[in-house]
Order: sequence, then structure tokens, then C-alpha cells
Amino acid sequence: MSKKERVAEIGVLRGLAFAAVVLQHSIAHYSIVPGVTLADGVLLAILLLAAKFAVPVFVFITGLVLFYNYDGKLSFGTFLSKRFKDIIVPYIIWSAVFEAGNVLAAGGAWSWDTLLLYGQKLLTGKTSYHLWYIVMIIQCYLLFPVLRKAVRAIAAAIPAKVAPAALAATGLLYVGLMYCIGPISRMFEALDIPVLTPMFTVYADRNVLYFLFYFILGASAGMNIGRWNEWVRKAGWMYWSLFALLTGILLFRLVGTFQTDEGLVIRFHSVSLLRPLMAVYCIVLIFAAYRMAMAIIATAPLIARRISWLGMVSYGAYLMHPLMLRFTYLPDQQLFAAWNVTVRTLMSFVVCSLLSAGAAWLLSRLPLGRWTVGFQTRRPIPNTRKQTGLPG
Repeated sequence: MSKKERVAEIGVLRGLAFAAVVLQHSIAHYSIVPGVTLADGVLLAILLLAAKFAVPVFVFITGLVLFYNYDGKLSFGTFLSKRFKDIIVPYIIWSAVFEAGNVLAAGGAWSWDTLLLYGQKLLTGKTSYHLWYIVMIIQCYLLFPVLRKAVRAIAAAIPAKVAPAALAATGLLYVGLMYCIGPISRMFEALDIPVLTPMFTVYADRNVLYFLFYFILGASAGMNIGRWNEWVRKAGWMYWSLFALLTGILLFRLVGTFQTDEGLVIRFHSVSLLRPLMAVYCIVLIFAAYRMAMAIIATAPLIARRISWLGMVSYGAYLMHPLMLRFTYLPDQQLFAAWNVTVRTLMSFVVCSLLSAGAAWLLSRLPLGRWTVGFQTRRPIPNTRKQTGLPG
């Protein structure tokens, strides 16, 4: 892996995507609390749609970083070793933490049965609702050598002038794939193939195939970051127009589901990621989020640095944020139950983001910090020459 100039937008994108994840999970909790109104539902729906870029952007970043950094000879063993230390080990540790909480909440105790169940949940990301993403992204790392060869071979065979059209055609195929998820699921259910059938049925929401285009889009950016930045700048009229149009359509559909025969029910199933219209929306959001990162860097460098710091600690913060969210619910229920639900949602979101980021940074300062949050923050080395007068 060659040493390259840092792409500033990546840190800002990571920070924004982490914040969007926390916002989505805060919304999921507060959308069902007592006292929620239709006005709250509309506001929460707007916030949710604005935050839907989180997972697609995280996958996009993975593709961008891997293809930007690994453009030479790839040592797959070294590559996997680094991901095992930085990604998988922290995932295993936090999965154990959440599963311990599950066992305690159920009033049980650890046994061979609970350990076997934990092993199964570890493979499927079921110890906590947010860990499905880690299972999916690990598949990207395992498939990277194959994807790298395939994408680079295709890119070399396509003239530069038609590359945008080829990428757009791939995007259309991806949207078409979203229409086929149901038939594919039924086909694999009938075939009943071990491992494969669950991947396309019960665990389809964490099958890397259904998120692969975002990775390929990131790969395209990573292989020629200058051209990608130029595309993002020139195509703004297109993706911002689509963003406004699709947000209006999705918001109208979403709010229309709130009024039911049982009364007001705030639910967001119609904007789950694996839907054709949502696939188009998520692609648009990637462009919009990247342009926003560019604008923040250009116009507000101090804010950009703060968001980039959040991006630096985002993996560890992501792993622990459901635990921090639970901590925010306790004072909220005691002190703010009568407050507006949307305000409570935003308060919980901000406090959880800060707690998660702060805890991840503190853990990174410990000797074994890398194993818990995926990175190590080195303590500053004392200036011994000033303190002791030692020669340089």
C-alpha cells in the first residue's frame, strides 16, 4: 500500500455518517413514546430521511479508501490481519458486552447453550440491532481481492469518456436488483441451501450483494479522486433536484402511513434501505453528502476538523452508541417526559453522540485501546531534553 495524500472529505463524511446513525436510532426510540403527535411524526420523518445517507455513505467510504490506498501490490494476509485487529476484534468484544446485557435482562446465566447462541449471533450480528452492518462490511473486506481485480479490469477496458455512463448503467442494474429481492428470497427458500438460503432470506438485510453498488461507487471515486470531485461539483443541479423531489415523494408516502384504523402509529417501514426508490434516494444522498463535506471543508475549516475528529473515533463510537442511548433515556424519562418529543429526540441524539465519541477516545488512550475501538491514540512523548538537559 503506497502512502498517499489524505482525502479530507473522508473524515468529514465519516463523522456526518456516524451522527446520522445515532439520529436514526434516536428517532426509532422516540417515535413510539407516549405523547408523540402527528407534528412530531412529520418532523421525525424529515430528520430520518435526511439521515438515511449513513449506511450507504459508510459503504461508499469503504470502497473509496480501499481502492484509493491499495492501488499497488496487495498482500491479502497483511490486509486481513489489519482488519482483524481493527474491525473484527472490537466487534467481538462489543458483541459480548451486548450479549451479556441480553442474558442479564432475560434473567438467565451463562451456560454452554448461551455461549453457542452467542456464537451464532456473532456470525449474524444479532447481539444488538446495529451490528448487522459490521457483518455486512466484513464481507466487503473478504471479497476485496476479487472485487479489486474485477473493478480494475473493467475500468481499464472502458474508455474514460464512457465511464460515467457505465457507472450509471451499473446503478440502474442495482435499482433493478432491489425489485428482485422478493423473488430471489422465495427461490432460495425453495432451494433450501445451507448458509446461502439464510443469506438471501432471514439475513438478506446484511447480504453484501444488496449494498455492493455503494462500494463500487466508492471504488470509482477512489481510483480517480480528482475526476470524482469534478463530477460532484458539475452534477450538483441534478442530484440536488432529485434530492428535493424524492424527499417530497418519500415524505408524502411516509406520513400517509401514520394514520391507521388504530389511530396514530408512527412507523418507518416504507423507507427501509432495500427498496427500489430508496436505492435511488441513497445514491443521490451519497453525492449530496459528499458535496456537503466539500463545502464544510471549504467554508468552515474549524467545524470540518471537529467533524473529522468525530469521524476518527466513529467506529468505536458506533459499536457502543446503543449503550449510550440507553443512558440518555434514563434522565429523559425522569426529567423531560412532558417535553416535546422532537426536542427530546434531538437532545438524546446530541448527548449520545458526545458520550459515544468521548468514550471511544478515552478507550483509545488505554494500552489495549486498539482492541476495543479499532484505533490507538498515542500519548504525547515528554520533552526529556527540557526536563533533564539530555543531549539531543
